[in-house]
This record gives sequence, structure tokens and C-alpha cells, in this order.
Amino acid sequence: MSEAQQHQQLLELHNQMFMSPQDFSYRWGLGYEELAKICAISKSTAYHWLGGQKSRREAGLPYQRIMAVADFLFCNAEVINPLLSQWHNPQHPN
Repeated sequence: MSEAQQHQQLLELHNQMFMSPQDFSYRWGLGYEELAKICAISKSTAYHWLGGQKSRREAGLPYQRIMAVADFLFCNAEVINPLLSQWHNPQHPN
């Protein structure tokens, strides 16, 4: 498989990743304030995502994808943390 095909396959998998705010916050023990930071949204919006039936709003698919990617990062933190450190520090060769 070529590098371009591998990238395409990875992007296709990425586009299939979704996680609800309820599932994400329950799995990681997060409240609406932490969820707001992760998704770069207002606390009010996160509150409505996790709120009761009367005030509940649905999270859009792009935000559900952000939560799925964050879940993947959290689950694989042991492997990913060193890679992120290298990525953020351009002095280290890849």
C-alpha cells in the first residue's frame, strides 16, 4: 500500500470516529467545564450537552469527532505523550 493510500485510509477511519458528550464525560469522569475546554466551546454549550432532558442539546458531528479523538489520545497516552513531545519540540529530529 502506498503512503498516499495509507493516509487516505487513516482519514477515512478518522471520519468514522464519533463519541457522544455523555459517553465521553462518563468514561473520563469529566464535567461540563473540562468538556468545554477540550471541545473549545462555551461552558454553557457543554452544560446543555450534558444537561437534563429539558435543556439538552445534541453535539454536532464535528464535536463528537473531537471527543472521539480525545478519547483515543487518552486511551493511548503512554505511547502518544512522547510523540507529542517530539512534535512540539522542533529541536528533536523525527
